[in-house]
Amino acid sequence: MPIRERILSMGITGSGKSYQWLKLADILLPTKARFRCLDTDNDIPYMLETQFPQLLPRNGGNVYVHAAIDWPDYKLGVAWLQRKPINKDYLELLTPDVRKDLSIPIKDQDWVVVDMADNAWDTVQRYFTSEVFGEDLGDYFLQMRKLIQQRGGKDRHGKVATSVAPEAFDGWKDWSVMNKLYYDWIHPIVYQIPCHVYATTRPERIDKAEKNAEILSLFGGLGVRPAGQKKLGGQMHTIFLMIPGEEKWFITTAKDRAGRPYFKKTPLVSLYMQYLVAKANWPMI
Repeated sequence: MPIRERILSMGITGSGKSYQWLKLADILLPTKARFRCLDTDNDIPYMLETQFPQLLPRNGGNVYVHAAIDWPDYKLGVAWLQRKPINKDYLELLTPDVRKDLSIPIKDQDWVVVDMADNAWDTVQRYFTSEVFGEDLGDYFLQMRKLIQQRGGKDRHGKVATSVAPEAFDGWKDWSVMNKLYYDWIHPIVYQIPCHVYATTRPERIDKAEKNAEILSLFGGLGVRPAGQKKLGGQMHTIFLMIPGEEKWFITTAKDRAGRPYFKKTPLVSLYMQYLVAKANWPMI
């Protein structure tokens, strides 16, 4: 069995990042490898129905999808992936296919997919704000913006405010709690569940004021980094930037395991053939 892969594909809408893992699931269908997806964008069911109906469990497929929209959905999804006991009331929130999958042990040939991973960081902030302040994140930030405006553009320390976030959240106290909630979710996915990992994210332009050495080292040449929590890129072994073209997709490697050749705006047809087989030495199916 090939070594455990941890792949992050970043790209704008239409760059092929979701299509490629679904195509991979299709290729690996004869091996009985299961793909368990936390769908934070509510887009995968449509792609399955319209482009990959053979991957639906009712058709003998190998893709199982749990929709993660609010933070409790994310936590329930990780409990499913970790095979933790789930309260009967929460079991009813899982689809029948996912409930049936709970009894199947996760094997090293399987894949966990998070599509899109960057949504988790926004969602945990919304959840924290709602639980602590009893407000939606947007309304809460709007109130903080009004306070700054009333103070003539100054923050609580009397300095010129360049962002609403420092005013909205109390330094390390709030951010540390949000990071803890986030890490309790992402850590099992990346490090504990004994199978391959594939995640997708949007690209985010690197701010000119960025000082994080790891971000600049990995992504400075691309001008973009994975959106979401800043440490996401460092937690993955392989990171691709996928770019849509008029008639084809392109792929560039931002980070990979030692010894694997990089893609440099290479036309992309099959991540399985061009990467897993050609560069990661997976056997051909």
